[in-house]
Amino acid sequence: MSPCRWLISLMIISVTSFGAQAKIYTTPILAEANDLLQTNPEQSLAITSRYLDQRRLSAPKETSRVHINDETDHTVRTPLSTINALQIKARAYMLLNQAEPAIHTIKMAETLAHNESLIFSGIESQLIHADIYWRNLKNSASALGLLDQIDTAIKTQSQQMMESQVQRLQYQSLMQRAIIESQTGNTVMAEKRFIRAKRFLVNLNDPQEKIHYLLILGNHYLDNGHYDLALDRLLSGYWLAVEIDDKAQTATANFELASLFEQRKVFDKALEHATQAGEFFAHYKQTLPLAQTLTLIASIYEQQGRYNLALVHYFNALDQENQLKHDSRSAKLRLHIARVYLQLYNYPKAEQYLHHTRLLATQSNDEVTLAEAQILQGTLELAEGKADEAITTLQAGLIAATRINNHDLQLESELQLSRAFEQKKDYYNALLSQRRYEQLFSTKQQAQVKSNVDVFKQQQRMLERSLHLEELERQQFESEKALYKQKNITIFLFSVLTAVGLLLWRRNRTYKQLQKRLTRLRTDFYTHPRSGLKNLRMLTAKLPNSLQQSSANFEQWHLGEIINEPLSDRLRFALFEVPFLKHIYLKHGYQQGLNMERLFGEYLNQQICEPARVYHFSDAMFLYIEPNSRLDSAPEQLAHSLQQLIDQFAETHQLDNRVRIGMAEYPFLPRAYTAINDQELLDILLMATNAAREASKHDNGSQWVHLSAIDAAPAASFACDNIRRACSQGIDNGLIKVQSSSVFEFTWHADHVSDKNIS
Repeated sequence: MSPCRWLISLMIISVTSFGAQAKIYTTPILAEANDLLQTNPEQSLAITSRYLDQRRLSAPKETSRVHINDETDHTVRTPLSTINALQIKARAYMLLNQAEPAIHTIKMAETLAHNESLIFSGIESQLIHADIYWRNLKNSASALGLLDQIDTAIKTQSQQMMESQVQRLQYQSLMQRAIIESQTGNTVMAEKRFIRAKRFLVNLNDPQEKIHYLLILGNHYLDNGHYDLALDRLLSGYWLAVEIDDKAQTATANFELASLFEQRKVFDKALEHATQAGEFFAHYKQTLPLAQTLTLIASIYEQQGRYNLALVHYFNALDQENQLKHDSRSAKLRLHIARVYLQLYNYPKAEQYLHHTRLLATQSNDEVTLAEAQILQGTLELAEGKADEAITTLQAGLIAATRINNHDLQLESELQLSRAFEQKKDYYNALLSQRRYEQLFSTKQQAQVKSNVDVFKQQQRMLERSLHLEELERQQFESEKALYKQKNITIFLFSVLTAVGLLLWRRNRTYKQLQKRLTRLRTDFYTHPRSGLKNLRMLTAKLPNSLQQSSANFEQWHLGEIINEPLSDRLRFALFEVPFLKHIYLKHGYQQGLNMERLFGEYLNQQICEPARVYHFSDAMFLYIEPNSRLDSAPEQLAHSLQQLIDQFAETHQLDNRVRIGMAEYPFLPRAYTAINDQELLDILLMATNAAREASKHDNGSQWVHLSAIDAAPAASFACDNIRRACSQGIDNGLIKVQSSSVFEFTWHADHVSDKNIS
């Protein structure tokens, strides 16, 4: 790589590296100083120095590794903001090529970060320290050694940092190594580093970092003559910088593109990009990059044969370099000016600038410039007709070029030697110089062919990847299309299911509401309003016409529990009257009577378990039904059970425990199951209960009466309209057996006579 090209690369990397290190500062002053690094490092240095001088360092609020950069008090600075300020200051010194104060400042930042346990900021400071070693001191060994320490620190302390911080540090370390290896000739290892760094770059998701990466990689390819790859990376970085309006990196990309087009002899595009870059550097008074840009523009004009314009720009670049007081670059510019004067046949001026070039190159020990000056001196002497002096000077230049292994200078010296020998009529030596020139040129061409082959292979791989990517994109499009279709189907099905679900939910809700309403209706219409027991007093007449049929069906279901049983079932019925329910209202009032009747109904519901059941027949009368599998069981057992039931309640509430019980079985006629229906059975029970009540009046206690037809009783004896009269006649004829707890003589004929009178 030529010294000019090397200086250009250094300038590009220095400028773009600060864009890569950009981060968010919570202190506006430091944010401003960081932004000025790319345009005015002197002012950035002044701002950070003033910030550090005017504020005192405050103790951290907590000793944990996480430090909050809170500076609401403008008289203090936190440890984190202090480290940030020192980092900016060191980078400003680095840009101004002041290595010693840069190293001193960054060491202060490292010490403070170590004392405050700020691991991320400490490693950041070490990266800047390594950068100074390489960019300002050209000490690659120290830089790489410090980078080894940094990589070890990242591995051992990664658990104490966020993943994004670790990835950023690893990326910056890899990029620094890749830059050093690229500029020291280790091209293969540099490209491996760049590839590894790109993996971290994807995770960082930072456009400025991506621009920095593309420009550095493009510069690497340009240095190694891979012009197609360089053009691809530099153009990508340029347009991305334009897109996010990053003027500093846009200027850097313009300069790199101008250098590329200049080497490829595309002078119009080279001038366009170089002019844009020069405008930015001139506006922000960046002396070094402006000098390099002016030199590039002058070189383009020189190659175009526009020597006057080339001289103007070389002189302007020389003015900038004189401000920087850099002897090596000034010597290089004077060499260019001497070459232009030689093209203009102004030999005295060419000799004058060559003399100044040799003086400055000797002072700076610039062997490359000295070798170039000797070759140009020989060319000048040859132009003046001093062939012997030209041969001596050119041979010394060839020896110097061979010593520094500069193939371009060897080619130039051999070509000029061939011309010098030819001018002296020494054709043999002229032929030898020409053949050495052709050999060197052939070697250069072979290297260029090899480079082109490598580039072609890489382009082939890129094309294959592009085709593979296109196929993957097509498959992705098809997959997305199918996924979109599936998504629409899923949405449609989900909508349908949602609608069905809402409909079912509404129907279920309506069903529950109707169920509750039906339960409430059953409770209201088919339970006794006071006791809460099932009520046999049908309320059909009170219902509207629309409910007549459903009420009839419901009544039939309830009455079916009384009589409508399978023929294999036998039931025992007891209709009992509880007098205290009549007296309770008279003695204690209506409200107390209601409460007592409700308690009594709840008590019966609790005590009587299925399959037995109880109904509220009338105000003080209840119908009890239970299975009767053995017809020969004594009726007094059932009466005793009912008496115990009443005794328990009456004792608890201190009430009259008398009870009148009328009992019968189903079937009433053993020989004819269906001869007696439900209403007729109720009439028989009423007769028995009435008889028990009459007996209770004489014996003053609980009484029970049980009626049952004998086994031989014919069904025809009860086939009449008045079951009570039929039962009276049956008792008289001995067809119905009467059992009672009393010896009282019952008068059954009065019963049916009274029925007749009523009718």
